[in-house]
Amino acid sequence: MKKFVIYLAVGLTASVVSPRAFAIKEFGETWAKIYVESSDNEDFKKLAAEAKCNVCHIDGENKKKHNPYGDAAEAAGLLKKTFPPKRFKEQPEEVRKEVEEILRKVEEKKAEGQDKTFGERIKSGMLPGGDVKGK
Repeated sequence: MKKFVIYLAVGLTASVVSPRAFAIKEFGETWAKIYVESSDNEDFKKLAAEAKCNVCHIDGENKKKHNPYGDAAEAAGLLKKTFPPKRFKEQPEEVRKEVEEILRKVEEKKAEGQDKTFGERIKSGMLPGGDVKGK
């Protein structure tokens, strides 16, 4: 019984102290609203739905590691510390607008060695940072 109480206390502490992924979820939702929901390309919609987080991340890697599109978005200011979960809750429309502005700036950039910008890749029905695995 004593072990159970200790494990319960540790579990509760970890759940309160550990950061939530809410902001990251909001980044993905905003990206989908801008690019997926407005697209007429059903193949692109399926591709984006399959890729999910791998639009910016690399499947099987630490989530702090990004593909070229995720790196460009992060360099442009799409950071969890800039957009903490509290801001999303308190100012959802303002924050989504800021996130959209950053994503629009990233459209103009290219990954190293690529001939198309991220925006051109999206418009042509491709994921901006690679394949569905984020590679």
